[in-house]
Amino acid sequence: MVNVRPLISACALVLIGATVNAQHDQPKQAMFKTEAKAEAAAPGFGCEGAHRMGDMWMVCGKHSDANSQHGH
Repeated sequence: MVNVRPLISACALVLIGATVNAQHDQPKQAMFKTEAKAEAAAPGFGCEGAHRMGDMWMVCGKHSDANSQHGH
């Protein structure tokens, strides 16, 4: 049996980890390997802090804040 979990995880990171910058139509990274990098990127999404998403860190202190900020 094929283990699809890595594939599902990778797809989730692509879908969750990037959003489109409306001014430039360029993706912005929202998922990071470290909390510090996610916190540093948070102001670009109009929020503060970071929260854990599996083995990664996502911008914004709460996921609900991340979902409401710029469509990511």
